[in-house]
Formats: sequence, C-alpha cells, structure tokens
Amino acid sequence: MKSLLVGMMLASTLGAGPSKTVELVGTVHSEDIGNQSSRRATWLPTQPKRIEQFEFHLKRPMKAVQLEYQCHLQDIGDSGWLPEGTPCGTQGESRRLEAFGIRLRGEGAHLYTVRYWCKVEGMERPMGPLTDGAICGTTGEGRKLLGMQVELVRK
Repeated sequence: MKSLLVGMMLASTLGAGPSKTVELVGTVHSEDIGNQSSRRATWLPTQPKRIEQFEFHLKRPMKAVQLEYQCHLQDIGDSGWLPEGTPCGTQGESRRLEAFGIRLRGEGAHLYTVRYWCKVEGMERPMGPLTDGAICGTTGEGRKLLGMQVELVRK
C-alpha cells in the first residue's frame, strides 16, 4: 500500500472480481473539519487532523456477517464493542480517538477476515495490518489517531 498517511479508507473485496466487492460506508469526525463521509476506498479526513469519532457499516447488509468495533478515547478509555453503524467516539468535546479494534460476528464470520491499519501521531509508519479485534493505535500514551484503513476479505 502506497498512501497510508491520513484518514480512513473503507474498502472491501470479496472473491475474484469487482462484482464481488462489498462496499463499506463510513463517517469520520475530525478536528476542525467535522464529519466527512466515505464510500469506495476514499481517505478521510482529507487533512492530518485528530480523529474524534467514526462509524461504518456494510452498504448492503449481509445476514450472516456483521461488523462490530470499539475505540479507546482520551480520558475515557475503551468504549466496549459496538454494532456497525453506531458512532464510536465523541463530537464537540475535542477528545482524541487513540485506538480502535474491529471484528466480525455472525454465523458467516469464519468465512471472512477484517484487516485494518492506522496512522498514529509520532509514528513514522502505519501500524498493521491487524485483524479480528486486535487493537490498532496506542493506549496510555496520549497519541492522536490520524488515519484508518479497513478492508473485509474472504478467507
């Protein structure tokens, strides 16, 4: 991957061809920018700003597979696991998102892997790929989360 610098990239490819693509749709709320929505492998935010909140979901829900995620917030800690489409983080509090994890649930979850990367303030290279609920980012170090990349792939 060439450009893992800032923002959230939401992309997912299942199977061999483009007709098997599962699109993830998401929104990132970042410092001084506010909400920016993403579809089809777009990076958010458009500038390297502190991410404060995110949410995403499958554009076309799958009965057997659902996403869930958690985040680690400045002065709050871990959010606990949240179902897809639920905001993770805060708005209007200037509170940084420091880490996140994503996993799959449902009877078809064993057929897919969710992979993700993150860009953290003060780290030259992105962390990842991480999978299946592992924490991307830092906790207890006070570092801003500046970017996210997420993909869902068939095993």
